Amino acid sequence: MQDLQRYRLSGLTTLLLWLGLSMGSLQGQILISEWMASNGDSSVDEDGESSDWVEIWNRGNQSISLEGFSLSVNLEDPRQWVFPAITLSSGQRMFVWASGKDRVDPTLPLHTNFRLDADGGSLWLWYSDGQTLVSAYEDYPKQRRDVSYGLDESGQNRFFLQATPGQANASGVLGFVADTQFSIDRGFYTEPFSLIISSQTEGASIRYTTDGTMPTSQRGNVYTRPIIIDQTTTLRAIAYRDGFEPSNVDTQTYLFLQDVIRQASDGRAPTGWPTRWGSNTVDYGMDPAVVDDPAYRDTIIDDMQTLPSYSIVMNLDDFFGSSGIYSNPGQDGRNWERPCSVELIHPGGEKGFQINAGIRVRGGFSRSTSNPKHALRLFFRNEYGAGKLNYPVFGPDATQSFDGFDLRTFQNYSWSFQGDSRGIFLRDVFSRDVQLAMGHHAERGDYVHLYINGMYWGLYNTVERPEASYAASYYGGQKEDYDVIKVEAGPYTINATDGNTRAWRELFNASRTGFESMESYQKVLGNNPDGTPNPDYPVLVDPVNLIDYMLVILYGGNLDAPISNFLGNNRPNNFYSVRSRLGEMGFQHFVHDAEHTLLNVNENRLGPYNAGRSFTYFNPQYLWQRLQANEEFTLLIGDRIHRHLFNDGALTTEKATELFLRRKDQIDRAVVAESARWGDSKRARPFTRDREWVSSINTVLNSFIARRSRILR
Repeated sequence: MQDLQRYRLSGLTTLLLWLGLSMGSLQGQILISEWMASNGDSSVDEDGESSDWVEIWNRGNQSISLEGFSLSVNLEDPRQWVFPAITLSSGQRMFVWASGKDRVDPTLPLHTNFRLDADGGSLWLWYSDGQTLVSAYEDYPKQRRDVSYGLDESGQNRFFLQATPGQANASGVLGFVADTQFSIDRGFYTEPFSLIISSQTEGASIRYTTDGTMPTSQRGNVYTRPIIIDQTTTLRAIAYRDGFEPSNVDTQTYLFLQDVIRQASDGRAPTGWPTRWGSNTVDYGMDPAVVDDPAYRDTIIDDMQTLPSYSIVMNLDDFFGSSGIYSNPGQDGRNWERPCSVELIHPGGEKGFQINAGIRVRGGFSRSTSNPKHALRLFFRNEYGAGKLNYPVFGPDATQSFDGFDLRTFQNYSWSFQGDSRGIFLRDVFSRDVQLAMGHHAERGDYVHLYINGMYWGLYNTVERPEASYAASYYGGQKEDYDVIKVEAGPYTINATDGNTRAWRELFNASRTGFESMESYQKVLGNNPDGTPNPDYPVLVDPVNLIDYMLVILYGGNLDAPISNFLGNNRPNNFYSVRSRLGEMGFQHFVHDAEHTLLNVNENRLGPYNAGRSFTYFNPQYLWQRLQANEEFTLLIGDRIHRHLFNDGALTTEKATELFLRRKDQIDRAVVAESARWGDSKRARPFTRDREWVSSINTVLNSFIARRSRILR
């Protein structure tokens, strides 16, 4: 092995090289000024790959030929990768990909034959003699994703949070402060405890807040001693040190349910909480009429632990202030997204998660200011922290990586919004479960209790959103490969929320022509008239998926999807249709927002309806109507009816009852907490589990599900 001391650069020698005062002018003139060893997606090479890279800078006053110079990550092989004949002008910065691809054509991007080690290593630039060291990073520290390393304006090694390849380096940081650690984890507690917060970074200080705001090195309480936690508390903490990048903000929610069941029981806003939510109806309280009811007073604390809990923690002004999302529920888009922390807390102590995210209000009609309980949408983006949530939110059989998902509430036939005794909180979930039971992908969902800055906010439903990232998770490929068609609330016209509408328009044009002939029918299936595949024809229709989707719609008597009774049956609403532009998959249709279901056992949504005769309103039901002109398609409808409405199919009375009762049992006790929180939203005497909810559940079971399958056959 070569003698390391022969080449080792001391701190003084490194500085002298920077100043050009030692070892000749060449070493001071040519430098490795910046490099990246963990390129996530900050830059891509000509192959579209996020390769490592190295920047070489000629800081001198004359041009230098780099021919014969070499880069190496192995001290025993200083000639590991040799530069071709290329000249670096005065002040010029050269970009070399450290990709392992070994490309040395000077007219094309250069690539080394090695990659950089993100876990730590060395990087050397040698003169053409293979003996003279020109620039070096010896034993560099572990690198971070999309963070570069190099020399700042004074010649000191620094990390750069914003890489600047091809440009002068800005000021950087010495390193990164380690995350805060909490001696006791988030969860449910009944007794006070002492909480210790620490960081493994020597010399780091810690600040924390308990009002939802983000602590910084300048804002928040300075942590000096253990904190006594004796009531429901949302605690956010940051560790920091001069010259270092501070830790991210960690959040811990500690829930004392004896506090929660008494929150705002006098009807007034709690201390520190606003008395107005813009023009919205304000309601914080847990109703003593439910909490102290002999039917619930001994069970309500246990009832609040029958489901997992989500804790949203954020600046209250971002929620309720003049530009807050809850104060302006009608607003949408990125301008109305606010940062927050999201925690999943399991009552049994199983490991949940905490992630920083963006949050918006979601929905259409439910955005009304007379609705005190809005649905919410979560977004996981790099700007907040992790770009994805990696956790089995919907169980082991579902995807475990998410760009976001929804926290739905129950608007139509609800206690909180419309004061409707028919609120059962599972109409939409049931329809989506049926689509899953048929063997299709669907919007998976589950039930949770929700807290906002420690304030109980009621029963919610976590729901997947079938957009491009969802499609890539379940069908494969990249999210950029997918078209996602949905209805735009307000005008109730179709729109591509991902990709484009070109294939949807092609399908619309085919529907206008008609499908009576086998040629026209097979063509939208991507086939020749004899049913053999034709690679020149895009696959636009999956007839099995379309028929099964429509059977769910018809079984539930869905009044608001995919054609809306409330819009005179002239416009569409509440559907998602998804297709990959690359594969053999026709559009996949998803049951969405199926709240107007399970009402009238004799409801007939067969149509035919005119909504869809123009492209603006084209929807799956209109397509289904047009396809019935084809004999093969109508025979397939009969096959699917036989499959699902007979022999233990998903729409038989027995199977539908099983699916319904599974969800009913899941929320059976949690409904007590919803009753205490929102049962009195629209009337003085609260809706309750035992009185209204059980009665409405039995009505659906006995008057709808027990009879519906026979009516449809």
